Amino acid sequence: MTIIELKQHIIKKSLSNFYIFTGEEIGIMNIYLEQMSKVLDMPITRVNDVASIIDTLSTPSMFGPPRSLYVIRNDTDFYKEEKSYSDIKERLGKNVLILLYTKLDNRLKFAKTFSSDTVVFEPLAHSVLCGYIKKESGLSDDRCEELSNKVSGSYDLAMLEVDKLKHSSIEDKNKAFDKFVAEGVIGDLEQTDVFKFTNAVCSRRKVESIAIAHSLISNGASSINILGTLYNSLKNVLLIQVCSNKDISGTTGLDNRQIYFSKQYVNRYSSEHLVYAVKLIANVIEKIKSGRIEDNTATMYVLAHIL
Repeated sequence: MTIIELKQHIIKKSLSNFYIFTGEEIGIMNIYLEQMSKVLDMPITRVNDVASIIDTLSTPSMFGPPRSLYVIRNDTDFYKEEKSYSDIKERLGKNVLILLYTKLDNRLKFAKTFSSDTVVFEPLAHSVLCGYIKKESGLSDDRCEELSNKVSGSYDLAMLEVDKLKHSSIEDKNKAFDKFVAEGVIGDLEQTDVFKFTNAVCSRRKVESIAIAHSLISNGASSINILGTLYNSLKNVLLIQVCSNKDISGTTGLDNRQIYFSKQYVNRYSSEHLVYAVKLIANVIEKIKSGRIEDNTATMYVLAHIL
């Protein structure tokens, strides 16, 4: 199935109850997931594996279980045995399941069985990516072109760079971009990986969080930088999660951009656990600064306690 065909399914509200998304453009996948959630009027429920939802789907109820759009990333156990997936569409009933795989071997029987349900998210065309960059950042056309080239056409990396601009106190984002390029901030692979790490932890993706942390540490990244970024993100999520007022911005002090980016992580952790995590990180950062904990072990220490 092509992305165009999936878009038509969404527009016509004729979505199936099972899809497989593959490719490295995670950001584009998330855009389509949000659109599907709205059309289906179902909340997105992210779980670790298919096995964890089977019992829920199989349990009879007088009123029936709440309908959900389940999203599961890289569940390799599911596709190893045919009996685990042969009747998955029937077992889902009115629920919807989206399996996300960074790569999927087309030689597998699983891949062949669901080839018509599989959507491959290829890198965006240069002009399309520039359009997304301009929409999100307001940069001039030539700067959008420059940013697209710096991230080698990756939507996810482009949005991470745009996020840096949005965090800037410089109102004119063209001036902010020029300043960041001159200072080497734009295209800073370490800072990009820190944002990826924060996204993985906030999304509660354990394996990915640990893998990125190991990569950052082995390349000499500072735990104060890594944990400082994570602290700010988790604190924002906590503020939104416990806010009962409809005016989230007025109540929390967060701007619309911060609210938009943080909402995707709400309810991944309990509010109590978020309070614990924020306090833990603040305490660890203070101990790094005072020399009571080694910088190169601090990030893994925090991960062990949060995840």
